Amino acid sequence: MNDKKKIRAAVIGLGVGAHQAKTLSMYSNCQLDWICDFDEKKLKKFGQEFPKANQTTNDKDVLNDPNIDLVCIASYDQFHYQQVITALNNGKNVYVEKPICLTKKEILDIYQKLKTYPNLRLSSNLVLRTCPLFEKVRKAVQKNEMGDIYHLEADYLWGRKEKLISGWRSDTKLYSIIHGAAIHMIDLVLWITGKRPVSVQALGSNIIAKDTKQKNNDFAIILLKFENNMSIKISAHGGCVHPHFHSLKVYGANSSFIHESVGTFWVDSSNPDQKFRPETTEYPAKTKRDEALISFLNSIIDINKNSLVSEKEVFDSMSICLSAEQAIKTGQIVDIEYL
Repeated sequence: MNDKKKIRAAVIGLGVGAHQAKTLSMYSNCQLDWICDFDEKKLKKFGQEFPKANQTTNDKDVLNDPNIDLVCIASYDQFHYQQVITALNNGKNVYVEKPICLTKKEILDIYQKLKTYPNLRLSSNLVLRTCPLFEKVRKAVQKNEMGDIYHLEADYLWGRKEKLISGWRSDTKLYSIIHGAAIHMIDLVLWITGKRPVSVQALGSNIIAKDTKQKNNDFAIILLKFENNMSIKISAHGGCVHPHFHSLKVYGANSSFIHESVGTFWVDSSNPDQKFRPETTEYPAKTKRDEALISFLNSIIDINKNSLVSEKEVFDSMSICLSAEQAIKTGQIVDIEYL
């Protein structure tokens, strides 16, 4: 793309999308042309914040506009697939809120569609990579400072039962706590380790939301196996009694890293008399989360630049999520099939 040309962008869905609209409006090589939401009150509210952008309640106005180069899709999960496909068919780059779709057929369709448009880019809002604390852990693992890594644990403590039992999530037939929550931790551990698991076991339950409209699992636990026998345990707690938090533990041959709500530490010895080494690097660093979208914008402007979350990494995380769902349904260990 000619770096003298501004990216003409649009946002569909003004929940998380409102933050993306703000990032787009502040990016020097971008012009925010459209904001879209079916809620007219919300649209009017953000229309005042982005007065130069056209407003619509119809996503077709955005997706069919030939002048739009990039669409940020932050609508409800069940709409992502069709909006992504339509955007690609209409020659638009896509930045989509996780999950990019809900089924194996849908992910295959998107993968094949993207292959037919090699000049288009796709990424997803997997923003935990922007957190300085997790970046520091990644560097320690990549530099082998902890010794051989043999196990990680990553827990998504959502603590937002009210969002599960009412609103669009409770009305979505295929809503998935794995696609909607665990995917963040899946992407995080793949990024930290630089490795892909070969198989998955998983369990799920609906105990917290059992007497509500939400009929899908509100909890899932996933066990990933790697070729070198490293293992990773990931859990997603939709309705837990706990503040929103991303817990992470990394166990190496020489040291361990513990990040929990009660504190963050490096453990350098098994001696009970040796104190843990505290870690104070910033978490959760929400103000840095726009870096994921900015890196994507930079990759559109300059094809030699990489997005923080590549297309391949988006498809890898979704492949694991879909295999984990299959493992829950079958009760079997599932070999992960990557695209």
